[in-house]
Amino acid sequence: MQTITFNWYRLLRYALLFLAFSLLMTFGMLLWFSNSLAEVWQKGRMLSMTDLGVSIELTLTLLIYISFPVLLFRFMFYFAKMIYRGRNPGIGIFCYQTLFNPLNFMLFPSLLNADGLRFRRRCLTSIVLLLCLYCAILLLTL
Repeated sequence: MQTITFNWYRLLRYALLFLAFSLLMTFGMLLWFSNSLAEVWQKGRMLSMTDLGVSIELTLTLLIYISFPVLLFRFMFYFAKMIYRGRNPGIGIFCYQTLFNPLNFMLFPSLLNADGLRFRRRCLTSIVLLLCLYCAILLLTL
């Protein structure tokens, strides 16, 4: 876990991108449920905090449903690359060093070469982001 680094400026950009996406979704919902642009403008000026909260929750739900499969695919892709290209020479996929479990490559970085360590870092980043999504799902359901 020491090799995982987070680029905080990139995360801030993603947070700002989420806010812009949320505003676009709010505008889209207002447009969808209105008859004209004048009515959208009138409803937009009278938007309450509960309406904005519902819009942010719907946007976050949509973001979760989009990013969950993407992160899962990213984990599987880099895990497969780590297994096939990132092992040290002489280390089998199912061997006693990994305790006959390929997932143990994530726990024992001494079994990996430089490419494998890079793929391991990307896998761990995907897992951390997936755990954050699960926490967001739990917070939304409370």
